[in-house]
Amino acid sequence: MATFPLPFKPTLSYRQGGRRFGANRDGGDRKHAGCDLIAPKGTEIYAVESGVVATKPYLFYRGTYAIEFQLDSGKLVRYCEIEKLAPGIKKGSPVTEGNLIAYVGKMYVSSMLHFELYEGSASGPLTVRSNPPYQRRSDLIDPADYLDSCMLLGASSYPRGCAFGP
Repeated sequence: MATFPLPFKPTLSYRQGGRRFGANRDGGDRKHAGCDLIAPKGTEIYAVESGVVATKPYLFYRGTYAIEFQLDSGKLVRYCEIEKLAPGIKKGSPVTEGNLIAYVGKMYVSSMLHFELYEGSASGPLTVRSNPPYQRRSDLIDPADYLDSCMLLGASSYPRGCAFGP
């Protein structure tokens, strides 16, 4: 079973509103390609499964970064809106499920982890502006059920505004 990417499950559901996969963006011209997990800036981000760091961190949006991991299960995950990486995380590094990999960043008012999941059946860049409605690679999948099935690591304290459990 996979590990939830944060030490808690946010109280603001990643299945509702603009945080959910498929929510309208740009006046309905495109769809939200992931789930937004609202968390305080600096919150630890964990590897959901064992695998290998597939890319160097790269600028994602508004001063935040993204990094991709090729999972042993064959899936590919992109962690976005991160502030910085944990020590030792670099392209080609193996990671074990539950390892600390990065920290949540902040764009505007909200800080969050934007989480994208891919089946691993396609190749090439994940962002493909010419592929509506998500503008992503063709093997993009809704990560909500996957996130729901993840186990928490069991953090001893939870930030204000966050809850243990779905």
